[in-house]
Amino acid sequence: MAEKMSFIVSDKSFEKFMMATILGTTGAAMDSEMNFFFTFWGLNLLKRKFKPKATGMPTGMKGMGALMFRKKLKSFGIDNPWELIKDAVEDGKMKLYPCQMTMDLMGIKREQMWDFVEDPIGAAGFMEISEGANIVSL
Repeated sequence: MAEKMSFIVSDKSFEKFMMATILGTTGAAMDSEMNFFFTFWGLNLLKRKFKPKATGMPTGMKGMGALMFRKKLKSFGIDNPWELIKDAVEDGKMKLYPCQMTMDLMGIKREQMWDFVEDPIGAAGFMEISEGANIVSL
């Protein structure tokens, strides 16, 4: 099993959010170090008020697709995916890094993000953190 994994999240879809949630929290539970770098549109996922939509649905149903998936998650005992992420972050095995340059380009402020998100870093900083890790792009 990988002891350290780094993920680059550049998409704001509900599907990518859930992939990051499942991979990150599972790896953290298996005692792996899980680092996520949110850049470009993926940075929106770290904003508290952002509601991702399912992109694999027809245009008029994207919001409904995410709602249907959330209902299905509840049947598995997952009321709020962010609670799973917060627990993994608080345990110290999962870290969420916003891209500083993308924040500047898009006018996103640190105050808009979840409190348990790490301080923003640049791409070079994330590359240093990722040394020796398996890297995946979502």
